[in-house]
Amino acid sequence: MGKPVVAFVCTHNACRSQIAEAMAHLFAGDVMLVRSAGTHPAKSVDPDASRLLASEYGFDIASLEPKSLTCLPEVDILITMGCGVECPSLSAMYREDWGLEDPTGKGDDALLQTMRVIQQRVIGLRARIVAGEFNRERLASNLKALGDPNRLRIVELLWAGDEQCACNLLAELEISQPTLSHHMAALRDAGIVRARKDGRWMHYRLDHDVLDAIAALLGQSIAYRAWEDPVE
Repeated sequence: MGKPVVAFVCTHNACRSQIAEAMAHLFAGDVMLVRSAGTHPAKSVDPDASRLLASEYGFDIASLEPKSLTCLPEVDILITMGCGVECPSLSAMYREDWGLEDPTGKGDDALLQTMRVIQQRVIGLRARIVAGEFNRERLASNLKALGDPNRLRIVELLWAGDEQCACNLLAELEISQPTLSHHMAALRDAGIVRARKDGRWMHYRLDHDVLDAIAALLGQSIAYRAWEDPVE
């Protein structure tokens, strides 16, 4: 279950796709290999986009430069940014168009709004990758991780959204600390739970985006089967 290669493509690879590449590095680089390119690449990245990525997000803009489609490796997930961009010569396992207007030359407010939209879509794409939308084996592994009464109880205890100390979880479960650590490792590997250490205790919280994505995939699967195999 290696990281998929995700390519963000627009016409000039000077603004929207560069923003998406930066956001993916910042918010989803742990689960995807990120690239961007343009069908007709510009000579340089939009200076206002670069400035705002640096000032608002602390991104190192030195790594950003327009690239052609020929610079891309084999792509698993292709995201076109809008404006009717098509890449018929570029093969990919999955294609999706985000339909975003080009904010170039429209001022900082338009650029910042586009950045916020792209940030949320990148976070959503990360959740879908972790959930297993593009890898059936990963989805099956995630469902297996949830297929235990204690783990389902842990999800229930974390559902409110508040971070919980392992000590609090142990007080609610009739299991030992090593057993809790085993269950939490399975949920962390699935991306369902995030953790941080504070002193001698681990603290956990749910990744609701990933759980929502898993639920959506199950709903799509059930709807598909109902359409394929209608009840007589």
